[in-house]
Amino acid sequence: MYIWIIKKNQPMKKLLIGVTLLLITMVSLMPLAKAQKVPFTGTIVYDVKTVGDVPEQAAAMMPTEETVKMTPDKMVAIMHSSMMDIKTIQDATSQVSNMLMDMMGQKLNIENTAAQLADQKKKAGIVTTFKATTDTKTILGYNCKRAIMTVKSNQGAETSSDIYYSEDFDISKFTYGSAFPEVNGLPLEFTMNQGPFSMKVTAKSIKKENIPASEFAIPTDFKKVSQDDLQTIFGGGGQ
Repeated sequence: MYIWIIKKNQPMKKLLIGVTLLLITMVSLMPLAKAQKVPFTGTIVYDVKTVGDVPEQAAAMMPTEETVKMTPDKMVAIMHSSMMDIKTIQDATSQVSNMLMDMMGQKLNIENTAAQLADQKKKAGIVTTFKATTDTKTILGYNCKRAIMTVKSNQGAETSSDIYYSEDFDISKFTYGSAFPEVNGLPLEFTMNQGPFSMKVTAKSIKKENIPASEFAIPTDFKKVSQDDLQTIFGGGGQ
């Protein structure tokens, strides 16, 4: 997981890096669950909106929608923006995550095992604070509880997320790839505060349906790179 604060008047390269890492963080927020209900098979579509003082160039790069498809053993999160497509495929049986990034003529596959993801969080000094509240709301017919998450890293940056999650979904097999495994359910709405602006993600449709195996196939034309390679490509990470 990355933490990157996007500021106004940043050079284009740094702005591109910031938006890219922000979108990666957003994708990692989706599989947050260890609920006790029946495993879900189907598709959830989320509306994505930016709120606040968003730099004009950054606003043009932001996605407007995210789609999550899942079965009891596999999950894929798909996000499209004007600058890139990000598709993250998780396999609960092998405990492997493949993040496919198609941007600026490059097709990259960042593959991580559960152990590698845990090691990356440890090296980055990721510390999360979870605060449950008594607030609730109904989203698409599902009762949701509210929680507030704060994330700090050794980069010195901090982000906070206001999450409404439903415990009616069991996707507990996917917590190995979760940014916030403390959340006991699937988020149907969350607001991630990022510097001078926020990104609000809200479920707008939930459909139970069979998902074909082809949705989880790893394409062969994506170059496999490591997490360190990715930071080098993006100009040395957050420096």
